[in-house]
Amino acid sequence: MERVLSREEISNSITNSPFHRFLGLELADTTDESLTLKLSFKDSFIAGDKVDYIHGGILASIIDVAGYFVLFQVLNIPAPTLDLHINYLRAAKKENLYAEATIVKLGRSVSTADIVVTNEDGKKIAVGRGLYSTNQS
Repeated sequence: MERVLSREEISNSITNSPFHRFLGLELADTTDESLTLKLSFKDSFIAGDKVDYIHGGILASIIDVAGYFVLFQVLNIPAPTLDLHINYLRAAKKENLYAEATIVKLGRSVSTADIVVTNEDGKKIAVGRGLYSTNQS
C-alpha cells in the first residue's frame, strides 16, 4: 500500500507528541512499507546508577512508536496498540538507536508491524511485533 502522508507530515506528527519530544525521536527514513526512527542517546535513558545500558522501557517505547507510525503513514488514522511483543537481544549501551518498522499485514480492523532496533553499527538490540487497531469505522 502506498503511503498517503508526506515525509514532512509524518515528521511533524511524530514531533507533535510531548512524549516523542522527550524521547527526541526523529524520522530517519520512510518508504511505502517501512519507516525508521532515530533515537539520539540521552543520559536520562540509563537504567540505573550502577549500569551503563539504556532502560528496556525506552526500547519498548521506540518499538511501539515505530510500529504505530509505519501504519499511520499509509492510513492517516490513529492505530492504538492492542498487543506488543518484544525480545531484547543485547544491552543498548550509551549510543544512538534506530527502530525500523515494516508492515506485516494491513487489515481493515487489525494490522501487524515488525520492528527491529539496531545501533549505529547495525547490531540488533531488540525486535518487536505490534498488533494495532486499524478499525476505520
